[in-house]
Amino acid sequence: MRFLVYGTGAVGGYLGARLARAGHPVTFLARPSAAEAIRRAGLRLEGGEQAQVVTGCEVLTELPAAFALPTDGAVLLTVKAYDCEAAAEALRRPGGGASPVVCLLNGIGNEETLSAAIGAERVVPATLTTAVSAPAPGVVRIERERGLGLGRAPASERLAQAFREAGVPARVYDDGASMKWSKVPTNIVANASSAILGWTAGDVMRHAGLYRLEVEALREVFRVMRRLGLRPVDLPGVPVRWMARGLALPAWATQRWLGGTVARGRGGKKPSFHFDIGRGRTEARWLNGAVVDAGRRVGVATPANQMLLKTLLDLVESRDDPMAWRDRPERLLRAAAEAGAPGMRGA
Repeated sequence: MRFLVYGTGAVGGYLGARLARAGHPVTFLARPSAAEAIRRAGLRLEGGEQAQVVTGCEVLTELPAAFALPTDGAVLLTVKAYDCEAAAEALRRPGGGASPVVCLLNGIGNEETLSAAIGAERVVPATLTTAVSAPAPGVVRIERERGLGLGRAPASERLAQAFREAGVPARVYDDGASMKWSKVPTNIVANASSAILGWTAGDVMRHAGLYRLEVEALREVFRVMRRLGLRPVDLPGVPVRWMARGLALPAWATQRWLGGTVARGRGGKKPSFHFDIGRGRTEARWLNGAVVDAGRRVGVATPANQMLLKTLLDLVESRDDPMAWRDRPERLLRAAAEAGAPGMRGA
């Protein structure tokens, strides 16, 4: 099965490298810096006992040349959520192909954007729970191996088999929407607050007041899901249903195990939103923002996510000074209390 990796960052590089090593023809569509590095030295996959280097794959930087896929091919869309509209437009144009598009973007609403452009029958919802990073162009590091979820679509079983053969544990979910929403809690936990304060996730989860704020933001996600008629599902290597059940307990009763789980999962790294400060763009609109928007539609209050989103966007879009929030958890908790988040008074 032939694959086009549309966006050769950490996720695209990891999946493309695994597929290529399993014998699948893979074409990488990459930024010039990454393309040059891969052409020169191959795509290096680190993690495990020995690094692996994938060479001989076609690497392109221009869209038209990339779309010449045969009918048995698939596009792995691995750009950021804020680039989804541009990608959908490129796929919609004549010459954009007719292959299935595996939507590996974080957040909610990307599948709808793609479906409006190319037709829902071509879109395969997907979520990767394996933690990967890209420390340099042409280098992907596996932080923690978990697996891949695919929503039910005509091509899902064939794709899942290809990924399994490549060493990527893959599961097909009948309810793609529940699968995508179940990833949201794992994306947002200790992400916005870490970026706002300049702390690691472990620092946030060890702070009693901030932990209560994180718990409330997560509870809002599951309340919205229930009102939407969606049920949490366990993702590969991630017990989301266990998380949802645990959040029904008082925050003090769960801080050690849930806080510790998040801290270990994130490691000592600062989460993704940290790198969005001052850059004008963030995926938070498709994560915390999706919770707020859906909550508004179905009548569920989401003050914790709304406050985190507004504060982060002000920093990302340079309307506020990051130093005014750095290392000031009391200010963030005061903002949460003023927004109406339960349990924040005196936190």
